[in-house]
Amino acid sequence: MFKKIAIVGLGLMGGSLAAGCRKCFPKVRIVGITRNRAALAFAKKEKWIHEGTRDVLSGAAGADVVVLCTPVGTYLPILRKIDRVCRKGALVMDVGSVKASVAAEVNRTKWKNLSFVGCHPMAGSHDRGITAAAPSLYDQGLILLVKDTKTCPCSLKQARQFWGRFSSRIAVLSPGLHDQLVGQVSHLPHAVAVCLVHAIAGPSLKFASTGFRDTTRIAASDSSIWQPIFRANRKVLLASLRQFEKSLAQFRKNLQAKDPKALIRFLDEARKKREAV
Repeated sequence: MFKKIAIVGLGLMGGSLAAGCRKCFPKVRIVGITRNRAALAFAKKEKWIHEGTRDVLSGAAGADVVVLCTPVGTYLPILRKIDRVCRKGALVMDVGSVKASVAAEVNRTKWKNLSFVGCHPMAGSHDRGITAAAPSLYDQGLILLVKDTKTCPCSLKQARQFWGRFSSRIAVLSPGLHDQLVGQVSHLPHAVAVCLVHAIAGPSLKFASTGFRDTTRIAASDSSIWQPIFRANRKVLLASLRQFEKSLAQFRKNLQAKDPKALIRFLDEARKKREAV
């Protein structure tokens, strides 16, 4: 189905995708594109890519699939370069966690060759860099595809086929609905984890154990990735934070009450919701 897959960015997400593509598309040529020489050398050593380059124009030339695995604020200039050299009708995707602002930018441009489909594999780690990458990162994970009025049906079908090699769990959402849902289940927890770390007095951190580490794990993620995400989905995140503040106020009210039953109910309701996930 595909002859050449180019992956732009070889960090955790891009490196894992390259490794997964070697497994899922054994007959397809995989090209890695990154300015990081060490990442290129690592990917070649692991045989995750057939070739690597620091030049987008060279790496994307003749590609029929290109996947952007770079921070969300970097897409447009990269897409313009890809469009100059990729195959006519090439499927270009991303793995970012914000979609509405990306779709608006992409739809404002008339593309000569590429056809863009926004994608978001719900996978990742707080670890960074290609040394944290794993061929199984995307296996049977939830894959979100984005469809709007400008999305080519044929390209969306191709995107389904591509990600179908990794997982059977694929859902199609509008850009706005995607950002609304992901803002609540991904962006809000990350923001809360960051604030929780800031709320703890320095001397107490020496005594932190598994509960604190598990709760705040994602606060160790790379700010260069998350700052653009928070900014791009700011309205949804602010609304989610207001909802969280209401929940926190209810917890405080239940804790202050003389009768412990309200707090017990609050805790039990949370436990049941968590068990259902």
